[in-house]
Amino acid sequence: MSEQGALPPSWRDHRDDRVERPAPPGRAEPAFYVPLMEFQGADYDRNAFAMGTAAEVAALVARLDLRGGERILDVGCGTGRHLRALASDPGCRGVGVDVSPALIEVAADARVEGCTFTVGDGRRLGSVGAVAEVVTDGGFDVAWTLCQGGFGTSPATDPDVVAGLAAAVRPGGVVVVTAFHALFAARHLVDGDAYDVVHGVHHQRTEVRGPDHARRDFDLWTTAYTAREAVRLCEDAGLDVREVVGCEPGRYDATALGLDDPELLVVAERR
Repeated sequence: MSEQGALPPSWRDHRDDRVERPAPPGRAEPAFYVPLMEFQGADYDRNAFAMGTAAEVAALVARLDLRGGERILDVGCGTGRHLRALASDPGCRGVGVDVSPALIEVAADARVEGCTFTVGDGRRLGSVGAVAEVVTDGGFDVAWTLCQGGFGTSPATDPDVVAGLAAAVRPGGVVVVTAFHALFAARHLVDGDAYDVVHGVHHQRTEVRGPDHARRDFDLWTTAYTAREAVRLCEDAGLDVREVVGCEPGRYDATALGLDDPELLVVAERR
């Protein structure tokens, strides 16, 4: 039996032909993206998806009515780019967690007042050192995982990430999750990519650029969700979903969801 479920994966390419692809690492294995993050280090923010930070933060401030002083948990924070921007305006405080020591080192080196950053696995928030106690006590006003930083890496462990976010916020606190959109992923496969139509996992082998123009190839697996699946995942974690809209890097201000939205943005509230 697969860790993803009783049914075996069924990988399809952009022509809808059967192809072979490696299975995502299992539940107990290290997160597959750690070597990639360690390779990029400070160059992580040069990725195209990281260029829209200011616009994303402005949209989150407006959507969540952040006025300053809120305590935010950012799971899969990378270099801490969102928390760093929020600390400046409107003055939120935050804790960033990422499984990559290299990215946390970059975040910590920025020395942002009101923010701390710690190495930890978003799949096991209750055991992440300095974060564990406040996660258990619901010590945050907002908890999120954005841009597949901690969520969307495996259908086996994504429920653990959402449950950890839900436990981290106070009753009435807000959880925000972005996820790959299953309808978009299946409609727009390109040559070389594959999609597991049973478990909703997208696979690609991609070249990543690191320091000093170095290049390396990595396997990437991303779990994609329909809006209904994302809502169910949140509800199972004790959250009431406020809205599900479309999004993509740099655009978190949508008011609806369409077939060609690459990602979902889910806003939920702890009961």
